[in-house]
Amino acid sequence: MSILLSEALGLSPREMVCTVGGGGKTTMVLTLASEALAAHHPVVVTTTTKMGLNESSGLISVSGDNPLQESQAVRWIGKIEGKRVLGRRKEEIDVFFSNFSGWLLVESDGARRRPIKAPADHEPSIPAQATVVVLNIGLDAIGKPIIDVAHRPEIMAKILRENIDAPITPEMVASLVIHDLGGKRQIPDSSRFLLALTKCTEEREVFANQVIDILLEKRESPERAILIGEPGEVIKSEILM
Repeated sequence: MSILLSEALGLSPREMVCTVGGGGKTTMVLTLASEALAAHHPVVVTTTTKMGLNESSGLISVSGDNPLQESQAVRWIGKIEGKRVLGRRKEEIDVFFSNFSGWLLVESDGARRRPIKAPADHEPSIPAQATVVVLNIGLDAIGKPIIDVAHRPEIMAKILRENIDAPITPEMVASLVIHDLGGKRQIPDSSRFLLALTKCTEEREVFANQVIDILLEKRESPERAILIGEPGEVIKSEILM
């Protein structure tokens, strides 16, 4: 029996879920929105960065201060710039969430479609009231040089104290996840911190398990790790602490 992504993440009826890191953020947000729609649960999708104009999964796009005036399931956007839409400010997202009973799903980071990233000083852009922060890392990055697959490769190499041409290993991924200037950057103290290892195939599951085994020995680890295969397909969810 397949596991719903919302179940794998351990979501309660009222959450602000923020996705950060590399590949899989938009897919995760839209998968959760689809699960909310199927359950007739109020849901708002938004971003603090940018989203594709057509990345809506059929949701109505609204831009007013009260996004739920038209529907119980919407995409809350700012201005439209060509094929991209701007998001909302962190502060107004917090204000809306304070009186919202449902899932507020926020894409809070950008990676230019790279599977893994290290954040710059201003990243990620996470609202203060976020209840869940999910760090996304694509397992297809493992075995490839930092410079070829990472967003902000210079920052990643510096954090990991590696050469920018070094191939990414499971040990590097685990180190990035728990680094205060890496995966844990800007996460509110009150948020649950989760890890999603995406693009998991039978071959890559070996790497995923190596990352998990390393994190199980660390006090700073995320609460749990979720392995995701095809978009939205949960392979397993493992508690790390």
